Amino acid sequence: MIKPPPALVLEQLSLSYGRRRLWQIEAAQWSAGQLIWLQGANGAGKTSLMKVISGLLTPTQGRVRPIHHVAEPQAICYLHQQPYVFSTSVRRNLEQVLSSRYLQAVPVAERHQRLEAALAWAQLSEQADQPARTLSGGERQRLALARARILQPRFWLLDEPSANLDQQAVQLLATLIQDVLAAGCGILLTAHQSNAITDLAQCIWRLDQQQLSIHPGV
Repeated sequence: MIKPPPALVLEQLSLSYGRRRLWQIEAAQWSAGQLIWLQGANGAGKTSLMKVISGLLTPTQGRVRPIHHVAEPQAICYLHQQPYVFSTSVRRNLEQVLSSRYLQAVPVAERHQRLEAALAWAQLSEQADQPARTLSGGERQRLALARARILQPRFWLLDEPSANLDQQAVQLLATLIQDVLAAGCGILLTAHQSNAITDLAQCIWRLDQQQLSIHPGV
């Protein structure tokens, strides 16, 4: 099998807080269509690394270098472990995304088509008019994925998406994530335990002793 070319490259990347170095990464690369399982003990800096890659946090030194068409701000999307939901319906939570500056060049009709497609894809059509704050943990994760899907990022960073979910909810998320991979998007995720989602990993990044090591997938 021919390995796809990298689309994101991490070069001489490090993050420190004061005199304490959290991690230092000499080099790593991430390809489109590749799922990477980011591992490490609590406090190793997994979430910080995700935020640096997504542009939410500035590294102490080094850079994340995009290749090809990954330079657009919406090309990389970070999803928090506990997805934020607005105090309104599921549909209106998704409508919040439609006014994003990243979609200004997209015709209004297409934006609404994306919303309906995302609702159906996340299996939330029946809950469209339900208050989003009444959703279960698994449904909230699917709502977060649906919001991201409307933006159509090329790289998804999923921070503990399977935390506190039962096996059925995890399996449903795994199905959605397979769709994201099949569309040619890259996924970087954290998870403390192996499950149906981590079984899809083609590569493992492990943060330990302030260094990143790279291993084959599960």
